[in-house]
Amino acid sequence: EAGMSEAEWVQARHHLNPENIHLVSSAIYERYRSAYDGSPLANAAEFQKQIVNTYIKEIRSAYEGRAILHSNDWMAGGIITAYAKLRGVPILHTVHNTHTGHVPLDMFYGVNVQALSERLYMSLESREKAVDCQATAIRNASKVSYVGEKFLKEIVGDYFLWDSVVPWSVREETKARYYGHDTLVIPNGISPDMFPESQEENPDVDQRGLAKRYGPSDNLIEAKRANLVKFQRKTGLRVDPDAILLYWPSRLDPIQKGIDLLEKIAQRLVDAHPGVQIAVIGDPVGGDNWHADVMGRIAYASNGMICYQRFSHDLSILGYAAASDVFGASLYEPFGQIDVVGNIYGATATNRDTGGYSDKIIPLTLRAWGAPIDRGNGVLFRDYDANGLLWGLETTIKHHRYFREHPREWDKQMRRIMKEARHTWSLENMVAKYITAYEDLNGGKPLG
Repeated sequence: EAGMSEAEWVQARHHLNPENIHLVSSAIYERYRSAYDGSPLANAAEFQKQIVNTYIKEIRSAYEGRAILHSNDWMAGGIITAYAKLRGVPILHTVHNTHTGHVPLDMFYGVNVQALSERLYMSLESREKAVDCQATAIRNASKVSYVGEKFLKEIVGDYFLWDSVVPWSVREETKARYYGHDTLVIPNGISPDMFPESQEENPDVDQRGLAKRYGPSDNLIEAKRANLVKFQRKTGLRVDPDAILLYWPSRLDPIQKGIDLLEKIAQRLVDAHPGVQIAVIGDPVGGDNWHADVMGRIAYASNGMICYQRFSHDLSILGYAAASDVFGASLYEPFGQIDVVGNIYGATATNRDTGGYSDKIIPLTLRAWGAPIDRGNGVLFRDYDANGLLWGLETTIKHHRYFREHPREWDKQMRRIMKEARHTWSLENMVAKYITAYEDLNGGKPLG
């Protein structure tokens, strides 16, 4: 991911300080770019075995038996948390998404699973004896953190029972920890590396980077227009610096993200609202290209008002810089960061009133419209259907029509939205909350 050659990676790896960073290496996954390449179950089993058999022991012995374990999701949960609890190590387990993995016991060859048996959540879904890794981690953790308040409450409130969103095991273990007052919420933070002023700058349409870098103190309207034109030229959209660009930067996922809802209304929306364009930059899910083909056909027939391209980091970032609004139609969302990134780039956000989007999107109200204060950053819609999405986007278009007629007001609101997003969802806030959680696990004493 860092673009290193094998030789460069070996050189960098061999210069890491072993006091602070312990790399878990294995020939099983050394060539993979993602933990989900190859066999995810085999990758998880190998990682967990090494942590249990080697790293927890080594780290504790270096610090006179003291340690705090912070595990994440199912791949880094499972038998790691069961072993840590057996040895009296305090554990914080973070749930970014509720997916779980059912790892057969045979894959944990070399680990004394018999000693852990009372602490393992055995799978109810697998045909063979297998560990439900997410449920096991939630069960054994001293504290369990979720990345969103609303999503946590949706889990314990039995939302999405008709969908395979939250495994029964994960829901039941989460309820037990929630009602036992052992859960907390620590939202994700956004790195300053994502900020528009941190990007490359090159106005040439054939080159990487933004047409114009910018921050909250710069000429925002000029920068947004320049980036919009570069994005339009790169994607085949009709060049119009005054267009209202609605930007979808998510994968083409019909289960969670609602791409099928957009397919139903995209052409109708741009036909009914002259000057509005839609851009979709994202990959299909797995090997299923159906929705990529559908979006490609919609874009081809739109006469330059809709574009679809597969994900590339450079084009995705340029899309944020060009966007008037960043939108989606999620059925559920533990956190989701497209709305925050859109706000950081001076765009409003539109999405369904669920999970992380409920936590982060506040309906836009302005003093210029009669409200007591300027507040909010976008639009929330309720219903998970095409009409719900259509209502949300048409409300957003109404807002941006007003801003086109009142550019000083738009400039003012962009600056406010950008500054608020940077402050509220900063890495510093996230790190401070994790340190507080670690100190709580450390008996209320400072770390060190």
